[in-house]
Amino acid sequence: MSYAEWIDPEWSGRLAAGGLTDLRVLLEDAPPSDGAARWSELSKPGLRGRRRWRCELADGAALFVKRYARTPLRSQLDRVRRQSLRHGSAWWEQHAARELAAAQVPAVQAVAWCEEMRGALELRGAVVLAAATGQPMDRVLREMSAAGARALRGAARHDLTRRLARFINAFHQTGFTHRDLYLCHVFADVDADAQRAPTFCLIDLARLHRPRLRRMRWLLKDLAQLDSSAAAVGATRADRLRFLRAYLCLLPGAPRTRWYAAQIAGRSARILQREERRSAQRR
Repeated sequence: MSYAEWIDPEWSGRLAAGGLTDLRVLLEDAPPSDGAARWSELSKPGLRGRRRWRCELADGAALFVKRYARTPLRSQLDRVRRQSLRHGSAWWEQHAARELAAAQVPAVQAVAWCEEMRGALELRGAVVLAAATGQPMDRVLREMSAAGARALRGAARHDLTRRLARFINAFHQTGFTHRDLYLCHVFADVDADAQRAPTFCLIDLARLHRPRLRRMRWLLKDLAQLDSSAAAVGATRADRLRFLRAYLCLLPGAPRTRWYAAQIAGRSARILQREERRSAQRR
C-alpha cells in the first residue's frame, strides 16, 4: 500500500489551525475533533462509501471535504480508463482543478488531497476544496425569474446567455469534458440589476476527462445536459439557440448550428424524459 498527500502552501497554516495537521484523519468516517474549525456532514442519495463535509475555519473561510472509500469496481475501471492509472479520485479532482486554474478557467480551488493506493486500486482518498463563489446557476435563474430581475430581461438576458456560452467554450477548449454538466454544477454570481458582469465557476470536477476518441460524443453530452437543465428552469428555445450560436461562434442560420441544435435537442429530450420517470417513481 502507498500513501501520498499534498497541501497548498498558502493554506497549510489555516488548515493546521482548523485541526488538519495530518490529512490522514480525513480518510476516517468522522471529521477531526481538534482545532477551531466547525464541521458539518453533507448527505445526498447515492454516495455509497463516499462522505462529504463542510468545514468552516476560524477566519470564516469555508471548505468542502470529499472522502472516497469502498469505490465500486465499475468506478475504479472508469477512472483507470479515462483519468489516471496511478492515482485515485481525490488526486484526479485536484489535478483537474489545478489544470483549469492554469488555463485560467474559473473552477473550484483544490487546497489539499491525500490517498491510499494499492497498485492501480484506490483504497481511500480525500480532497479539500475551497468554497466556490456564487450559487448554483439553476437556483440563481429560478430566484431571479420569480423576482422579475432586470438581469433576465432584454439585452441583459442576452448578455448573460452569451457570457455563459463563452465560459463553457473556454472550458471545452482545455480538452476536458465534464460528463455531469448541469446548471447546478456551474456556480454563478449574477447582479440582479445587471450593473456588473456575471462570473461563473465550475464545480464537481470528479468526472472530468480528456477523451482521445469520440470527443464529439462527450461534447454533445455536456451540451445536452446544460440544455435540459436550462429548459427545466424556464430558458426558452430562443435562449438556448442564442447560447449555442455564441458557444460555436457562428452567425444565425449557419448549417453547423442547425446540426448541433438537432443533435442536442434529441439528447436533451431524453434526459428530461428520464428525469420525469424518476420523479414519478419517487412520488
